[in-house]
Amino acid sequence: MSRDIWAITSDQHCGSTLGLCSPEGVALDDGGYYMPSEAQRALYSCWMDYWAQVALKVHSGDRLYVVVNGDLLDGDHHNTPQIVSRNIPATQHRLAMDVFELPLSLRPSAVFVIRGTEVHVGKSGGNEEALAEAMGAEQTPTGNYSWWLLEVESRGVRMDFAHHGRMGQRPWTKLGGVSTLAAEIMLSCVEHDAPIPDLVLRSHYHRWADSDENYRTRVIQLPGWQLSTGYVYRIAPRSIPSIGGLIVTCEDGEYEVEKVKFPWKREKAWQPKGEDR
Repeated sequence: MSRDIWAITSDQHCGSTLGLCSPEGVALDDGGYYMPSEAQRALYSCWMDYWAQVALKVHSGDRLYVVVNGDLLDGDHHNTPQIVSRNIPATQHRLAMDVFELPLSLRPSAVFVIRGTEVHVGKSGGNEEALAEAMGAEQTPTGNYSWWLLEVESRGVRMDFAHHGRMGQRPWTKLGGVSTLAAEIMLSCVEHDAPIPDLVLRSHYHRWADSDENYRTRVIQLPGWQLSTGYVYRIAPRSIPSIGGLIVTCEDGEYEVEKVKFPWKREKAWQPKGEDR
């Protein structure tokens, strides 16, 4: 029996000095070259591992769908110095296309790009729209190549994709956000006599969260592919980034979720030289 395999990632932040970057780096506008840091090379190894796991999931007769759930680019934001180049249409665009050679090489049946945060991807997601067109992404009913909201029915499973979700900002409140969002979406569908989604995928917070089976609608918040920036060190210096993606298998009205996680280790504590380690 054939199945639909959905490979879902988000928040690559290509163009950030802490985001995804291919090991070959990227040429800069004035003849220089940006090479990824050791941490970025390790991050890219996780990226390759994720897509290798996706490839193993797809059997003969299955269909693979790729969803990029927003913030594919880092852009030029908040006067940050932590970007490869402010030349977004050229340098950051090339960098992102290099990163996505890997998933595109798997020849998916369709690629969907969801618009992320405007401060990263431009007004109305303009920079993400350009990338989506270059990737040959699936078009919206109005002819765009990127989506604010994507609703699909795959082998009898209804899924709902958008970038911005909801999550509590403390360890003891983070699950409350996805639970209330699950209930809100379900009740809104009932109120408007709309089909209730089985699975809702959201991003933006770079952390896993799952409402599980508390409601008919299940909400999963995705992790990202960016290491801790100066902003993160300011608001949560002890936090460790969640790195990974989701693989959803749909068949006969049922779905199976596989969370592909790459635990990121905190740096070792400093010790004076000469002490036993």
